[in-house]
Amino acid sequence: MGQTWIPAVGAEWGQWVVGVTWGVGQAYVLLNCLYVLLPALYYVVRRRVVERQFLPTAPVAPSTRFVLLVPARNEETVLPDLLASVRALDYPAGLLRLVVVADNCTDRTADLARQAGAECLERHTQAPSSKAQALGFATEVLGLGQGSGQAVVCVLDADCRLAPSFLRELDQQFAQPGAAPVLQCSREVGNAFASDVTVLDAAAEALRERVLAGVRERLGMQALIFGLGCCAREDVFRELMALPSSSLAEDKEWKVYLTRRSVPVRYCAAARLSYLTVATAGAFAQQRRRWLTGHLVTVRTHAPALLAQALRTGRLAPLDCALDLLQPPRSLLLLGTLAGVGGAALAPGWTLVPIWVWVALVVGVLAYGALGLRLIGAGRRHLWLLVSGVRLVGIMARLLAGMALGGKDKHWRPTR
Repeated sequence: MGQTWIPAVGAEWGQWVVGVTWGVGQAYVLLNCLYVLLPALYYVVRRRVVERQFLPTAPVAPSTRFVLLVPARNEETVLPDLLASVRALDYPAGLLRLVVVADNCTDRTADLARQAGAECLERHTQAPSSKAQALGFATEVLGLGQGSGQAVVCVLDADCRLAPSFLRELDQQFAQPGAAPVLQCSREVGNAFASDVTVLDAAAEALRERVLAGVRERLGMQALIFGLGCCAREDVFRELMALPSSSLAEDKEWKVYLTRRSVPVRYCAAARLSYLTVATAGAFAQQRRRWLTGHLVTVRTHAPALLAQALRTGRLAPLDCALDLLQPPRSLLLLGTLAGVGGAALAPGWTLVPIWVWVALVVGVLAYGALGLRLIGAGRRHLWLLVSGVRLVGIMARLLAGMALGGKDKHWRPTR
């Protein structure tokens, strides 16, 4: 009896494990579909109201002092365009301080910065360094947050270009009584049509800014932080720089810290900048590998604590932050919905929702991508990228699989 009973128990146990795993996977995909598609539905219905936030506001007398902090490693090819856009800002020079951190540079980055009139801090280290470490170095050298000054620190990348009204729009927000000490500006891809990769990246950025961030701001929710274009009062910025750097995703670490400390963060849609994204599949893979490595470390380190805080306090912000951390890349979300269709067709007794729901979600995720293409002004000929982009989906899937097997980036590496 024992010889027949043991295999039966083993088979039942295996079926139970498979069933629970499949159920949890379905629940994860369904929850994330709601998190992505509900804001998109709101945007489609209330588009004019949401888009109104991105319009320029009436100028007022500026009063906020800004420190533009630019960590740069061998950026001599793109830095001049940023410096030119800073010179073209419609903002008093006396309220503006531009600082370039030439981090382990071996080219003319430092010389170009000084020739353009910017302050330049040169940093040379033996071990590989990260963007967060370069920013921390500048914080100490400049003494940010140590005095009584209330300047605002804006984090920029060397490949940025600022709209002329960039600082005026930020000033309008920071100058208001009771203003949030942290703002995230809006961003767009400057080389959107350089390649198929940049088209898809630009569409994703437009969705992140227009749909996700724009709708959240309209509903009065805590803003997300995207790193590039994050602006904070210098005392708060110093706190962020004092955080232990446990991942390569410093913006996620900042968001977690501010959420857990209940520090308000808002989105300034009218303050616009553009940046250059990678244009080849190889550079895309390298960049996403770094981002996913940092992101997964942040999830493992902070998501459980955020969920526990939400349950303990009943506050929405920690739960919202945890859900944002647990978001999969949109390409993998599409794979998840396709897997749901396949699972519902092959094993209907194991599906959480009917197959028609999974089919509707596949259509919804594809429509979400089409909305992103429309937001950047892509033509009908670009719609095929929603299908041919399977190559990038494959890259993301391979990266996650490799990381699950232990392959991770430990150091920041440039993608240009």
